[in-house]
Amino acid sequence: MTSIEIGGGTLVQPGWINLDSRNGVGEWARMAQDTPWPTGDNSVDALRASHVMEHIPAGQERIDVMNEAHRVLRPGGVFEVIVPILNNPLTWHAIADPTHVSFWVLESFHYFDGHFAANADYGIRLWNTLELEVRGGFECHWKGTPR
Repeated sequence: MTSIEIGGGTLVQPGWINLDSRNGVGEWARMAQDTPWPTGDNSVDALRASHVMEHIPAGQERIDVMNEAHRVLRPGGVFEVIVPILNNPLTWHAIADPTHVSFWVLESFHYFDGHFAANADYGIRLWNTLELEVRGGFECHWKGTPR
């Protein structure tokens, strides 16, 4: 079983590969948006990105990471993303950290699961959303599997 923690820093669970520019090992010492990742198509059982996607610039780099996750996950594999979100009432968690370069709301995930569509083709590979919820009033938990 192959499981990858994206941007895990020093908090990677035993048995997981750490795709991290500072704490990854060998070919895995890279930023998430440095694609393709060093693994084959449909070769990964689970991916997790906890408090890292907000450090990846919005736009093409965010799309590239989501598409690369889609490429490497096996059918039925799950990608878990945890991000601070802009919520109502407004919380400070998403915007206070000066290293956050992209912001998320619940609806951000709907561009990736096809519930919202842009008026152009951005090459987004679609996901099935398994879970989408806010915890603690500021933290979004999303789980998806490739369509």
